[in-house]
Amino acid sequence: MELEALFYLVLTLFVLILVGWTVRRIGIFTDEVTAGVSSFLVNVALPALVIDSMQLPYDSSLAREGMTVALVGGIYYIAAVAVALVFPRLIRARVDDRPVYSFLVIFANTGFMGYPVVNAIWGAEAVFLAAIYNLLFSFLLFTVGILIISGAGTGWRAISPRVLLSPGIVSVGIGLALFLLSVDLPEVIGGPISMLGDLTTPLSMVVIGALLARLDARAIFGNLRVYAYAGVRLLAMPLATLGVLRLFVADPLILGVLVIMAGMPGATNAALFAEEYGVNPELASQSVFITTLFCVVTIPLIAYLVA
Repeated sequence: MELEALFYLVLTLFVLILVGWTVRRIGIFTDEVTAGVSSFLVNVALPALVIDSMQLPYDSSLAREGMTVALVGGIYYIAAVAVALVFPRLIRARVDDRPVYSFLVIFANTGFMGYPVVNAIWGAEAVFLAAIYNLLFSFLLFTVGILIISGAGTGWRAISPRVLLSPGIVSVGIGLALFLLSVDLPEVIGGPISMLGDLTTPLSMVVIGALLARLDARAIFGNLRVYAYAGVRLLAMPLATLGVLRLFVADPLILGVLVIMAGMPGATNAALFAEEYGVNPELASQSVFITTLFCVVTIPLIAYLVA
């Protein structure tokens, strides 16, 4: 995959963010509409994307590769959680901002951007491995992620265990079962699920743009802590992942997918979840915007190192 094509792939997402910024500025999107679309994405479109990503026929060799990705990915997330617990304190973030930074350190945009990037570089087999990786991502997102974001307002002990029955978790279970049983959904069901999942990327970018429209340019670009986060998210984490996994992972495809996933910009879900739970969605949107801006350079660089 040429670096130029990767550049234009990322640039496309910025056009969608600009659309969201514009419709909020001219009044087509209000705060209420933005919140409603965010809720739709978190509870409908994203779970549909999870189910659709696992609509693959069962294959033993792919399953073994997928197990390797899941195992190494799990170790990566343990390390990411450890970094997330320390990073907000290192940059002296405000107490109310720490859940957002922690969430963003752990979760990258491995779905909305991860799939098209690995598909562009390696093709269909990489998409399967990305789906396995994102299965783990989705489980953690709708458990650890929700606990981190909502815990800022309610306290960890007050979190309801019902988050385990959220649409995101249910979709992970359904998707995994369909894959293991090699069940191909009938078109009348799979078609709408696929179309709903396809809404996730464009709508999430539009929502980020709408959230950014609340801020002036100084607010978007003037937060130095966001730049520190961008350095960790886009460079430190993928380079550390590459340095460590190169010693243990021999398969270049598995290594490449894991490193690229570690180098994705901040998860769009950060802005969506922060909006959903009322925890500084502006900071989350700033961070997603800045990391998505810089990843125009860093993703092709990381891809060059591993592809």
